Amino acid sequence: MLGQLTERGDLRKVEARGNRSQRLFYVVFLPAGAAANLTLGLVVLSGLRPDGELGWLQLGTGALCCVIAGWLAAVTWSQFYWNRSLARQVATWRRIADAFFAWVEDAPVPAEAVHRLKSSLDEVVPGSPTR
Repeated sequence: MLGQLTERGDLRKVEARGNRSQRLFYVVFLPAGAAANLTLGLVVLSGLRPDGELGWLQLGTGALCCVIAGWLAAVTWSQFYWNRSLARQVATWRRIADAFFAWVEDAPVPAEAVHRLKSSLDEVVPGSPTR
């Protein structure tokens, strides 16, 4: 059991290192890009009174910048929401699995049955660490 906890902790450390660049992108660069795009769109749109094709083209460009800024904001919110939801779901399933395996460890189960269960779980969860 201690070996599992050590492997699980090591796996979380590796996952955390891989997610730092993603966090930096979603926390710093994406909001900065959305703010810059929104500012550019508002600058283009402020005080425009479209006269002719060029005026309408400028108005369309400003509107496009605002749409892109809104899309980037929606992406940021969606990423945050789904990461939080997924983390909650994973935590719940881990607690269920821990309770199940604690019960299995206490029950008088033949070693062959436990080995078959482990093999089945390894097939179902392809990304599980091997020992």
